[in-house]
Amino acid sequence: MTLTASIIIPVRNKIEFTAKCLSSIAAHPPQVSHEIIIVDNASDDGTQEFLEEKQIRGELSFIRNDPPNNFAVSCNQGAQLASGEYLVFLNNDTEAFPGWLDEMVDAAQRYSRVGAVGAKLLYPDETIQHAGVVFHYFKRLKICGPYHIFRKFPRNAPAVNQEREFQCVTGACLLTPKVVFDEMGGFDARFVNCFEDVDYCLRLGEAGYRVIYTPKAELIHYEGQTPGRNDNVQHSSVVFGERWRGKIRADELTYLEPEGFMVLEDEGNQLSIHPGPEMRQWWKMINQLVEMKQYRMAVEEMEKLEQIIGGNHREFYELKGRCHLSMGDFRAARMDYARAQTLEPDDPEPQWGLAQVALAEGKGREARRRLERLVAEHPGDRRRSQWQNLLEQIEKADLPMSAGILEQSGKAEFSGEEIKSPQPVHLSLHAEEDRGMD
Repeated sequence: MTLTASIIIPVRNKIEFTAKCLSSIAAHPPQVSHEIIIVDNASDDGTQEFLEEKQIRGELSFIRNDPPNNFAVSCNQGAQLASGEYLVFLNNDTEAFPGWLDEMVDAAQRYSRVGAVGAKLLYPDETIQHAGVVFHYFKRLKICGPYHIFRKFPRNAPAVNQEREFQCVTGACLLTPKVVFDEMGGFDARFVNCFEDVDYCLRLGEAGYRVIYTPKAELIHYEGQTPGRNDNVQHSSVVFGERWRGKIRADELTYLEPEGFMVLEDEGNQLSIHPGPEMRQWWKMINQLVEMKQYRMAVEEMEKLEQIIGGNHREFYELKGRCHLSMGDFRAARMDYARAQTLEPDDPEPQWGLAQVALAEGKGREARRRLERLVAEHPGDRRRSQWQNLLEQIEKADLPMSAGILEQSGKAEFSGEEIKSPQPVHLSLHAEEDRGMD
């Protein structure tokens, strides 16, 4: 009986990732019939013995290369042994969620002339690592280059939860019909651990095949764990440029503009995704609500916006902290400012927010410590005199650090009148370009 899928996993050391990857597949076995083929590239960390045991138990088959081969050659080797209708190339630094393979096969069968299907890949914090690959035209370099669109967006953001057609998807988890892979001659072995997936997808498009991204298939991807992963980027970039220069169309705006985003390129050729006009207007409206002291409404609107663009941005947490502080929810305000501080530890705003929370809670010792740190670390800040005045007020209120009078009373002695009205917060969101195509 013909198997539906052959899962091909190239590995080189990192036995701990290989073990987790295989365990995640076994924990929720795909419903479609499948086999697992491991291509081991001269691992010397116990991987060979580990795989031999698994093979004896009939859980997988494996090939050993010594000396090691690169990703493209390893995948081609696995494909030669495969008996599945579909080949699924999978990095060993992944962990599969239930239903991942069934969803990829389903997507391949629902569309005509499918050449490849890619999955939604998540970082361990469940933000997006891969939700499709797009191309940007770099004005200074005068070339089109690929990057992972919507990188670091939240897992549930609407932009990453639409089944779409792309020019490319990542080879970290890529399904392709075996007959198509054979027709295309497999991955180009001239690429060394990068760009072979992009090249393969572009060749599929040239031949009239479609490349589909399905968000229904989800996996964790730790990214970039293979030793020597980036040793040959320059070589592979040259090979890629020779083949595709002048033939690739920039397509990022096709996906960004309908979702309300725009892309900017800086002088160092780094890309960042920013809110488009509609989202900037939304953020302006939130600031206006704060100015009108409609704090609860502002928080509600921020939570809606956060679902679209994610909350890993200092501006979000600072403004939420400001609102919660004004609403008297000191616990929430403290959490907001602390989160903002983890995102940008050197920025004075979160520290200032935490000092205000401490004052409002009557925690004089903590307030003094934070204000002293602000005065010492940010001597040029326009609010320095304000911080010094507050320190003097704490001293006059007889709040020695050793006594902790306000901490014991649990009542806030600080009126808050000394704090100047906050200025509107400007939103600056970005997701750095990922050229690795891992």
